[in-house]
Amino acid sequence: MGSRSIKVLLVAVLHWSLSSSAAAQAFNRRYDPIFPGNPQFAWAIEQNASGQFIAVCNSPWIDSLFYSSKLMTVVIDENGDEIASYRLDTPLKAGYPGWSNSSLVLPDGRITVAGTTVDPTDTMRSALYWFSASGEPLSYIEILPIAMEWITYQHKNTPDGGFILTGVTSATGFQDIFLLKTDSLGNVQWWQTYGHPTRVDYSASVDLAPDGGFYVGGFYPQTTTKYLQWAIRTDSVGNLIWQEFRGSLQDESYTFNAAVLSTSDSMVVYASGLYSGGNDQQTWPQLAKLDTAGNTIWDKTYGEAFFGTGFFAVAEVPGSHDLIACGQRYYQTMGGIPYSKGLLLRTNSQGDSLWMREYFYYDSLMTDGAGTLRDVQPTPDGGFVAVGAAYGSISGNNPPGLSQDVWVVKVDSLGCIEAGCNIITGIESQVTNLSEALRVYPNPVASGGNVTVEITLPEGLRQQPLRLSLISADGKLVREEQLPAFLSSYSFPISAYHSGLYMLHLSTPDTWLSGTRFVVE
Repeated sequence: MGSRSIKVLLVAVLHWSLSSSAAAQAFNRRYDPIFPGNPQFAWAIEQNASGQFIAVCNSPWIDSLFYSSKLMTVVIDENGDEIASYRLDTPLKAGYPGWSNSSLVLPDGRITVAGTTVDPTDTMRSALYWFSASGEPLSYIEILPIAMEWITYQHKNTPDGGFILTGVTSATGFQDIFLLKTDSLGNVQWWQTYGHPTRVDYSASVDLAPDGGFYVGGFYPQTTTKYLQWAIRTDSVGNLIWQEFRGSLQDESYTFNAAVLSTSDSMVVYASGLYSGGNDQQTWPQLAKLDTAGNTIWDKTYGEAFFGTGFFAVAEVPGSHDLIACGQRYYQTMGGIPYSKGLLLRTNSQGDSLWMREYFYYDSLMTDGAGTLRDVQPTPDGGFVAVGAAYGSISGNNPPGLSQDVWVVKVDSLGCIEAGCNIITGIESQVTNLSEALRVYPNPVASGGNVTVEITLPEGLRQQPLRLSLISADGKLVREEQLPAFLSSYSFPISAYHSGLYMLHLSTPDTWLSGTRFVVE
């Protein structure tokens, strides 16, 4: 860890009046529940009526006979502090949640998770897991319509109180995708399969369609080695109405599923990664919207293509018809090794980008900062919460006590960890754990007095020039100072400004690092 102190004389305007949505509570944390050092991966997140966040994850667990993964929840308060963590026991079996956005909140407040169990003979069964509103494990049921393998990735609650599940099965002799309808207790009512008769198919998402039907999203084997995005609509008992094969042919390892979302106008949106068509397997983050007949309304990509870049889930913003999508963007390190940042995109109802931001984790132990986001949900304060995993080391050689961990990022309506990040030009990426890197004192400060800004950064982030940006109460950039990389102090007069409250942001030319507030009396 390295540090430097920069003395800056600052002033503020009369009052703080950023909108309530832009001033939403934000946090950025990684969590290592049960036993520190065990790897975890979070696949879904919900917020209960008390405002607590319930992150759904899985982690290795050892019982007396079988080394297995167990389904877990991490309960987090509105400030990002861990309240509790729980595991749901599946005796002598592994328990896994679905691929992304695999949980939902029932009308009575309970949380259900769709997933899979695996026994020591590697027999795979679909499963539904129930948790209380506060994240405590309640029960689970295994679902095996016939004696074949069943892997469930996602589910939705149906109007009759039951569930519709999707995933893959070997029930037909090859790996096909399935729709499976249960009652409220998980008892099977019907199931259907779809796919190529002799090739491997994939499905990862399901949602309710108009007239009691369903949308399913996955990817389809156009050849034995090349896949296309795949969107399906069925009727209320799973009979196929239409299917659309979209995108460009791509190798299985680099293909993103079509993650479907039924929108409030009865259409369907899917999130994915669109293959660029070159030999390097590059993909763009992508959103597309189809009408109820499967016709394209719009189909858009965002930013630059790079392999392994795309979206895993998309949600609609209540009251606005905007969309919020989450995923990952791979990029190149100085040594040429690609690794990922979490990615959030907000668009309007026409798919036009309002903002897209990248996030990575950085602390004294986790210096690689790699991560991915697998689920995102709008929050009542107008912001968003996203969940996934932060990776301790690209090489896998983690320091003692450090592992792949649950990662939760809470941002405001503009994608900011601290309000006002959108005002600073050239910023797309945000570090998500440097809240203590910027300290202002005294706070409050008497009008006409001096304010000291103390900056403490990890060694790896001290190599670029820094920028201090002062944001006013009405969301305007008041002053911006470019600081040489090794400058130890800097000051300027405050006589030109009025008393009030300010937000001070610290950044490099392309990455937001930290922010803090202070008051001039």
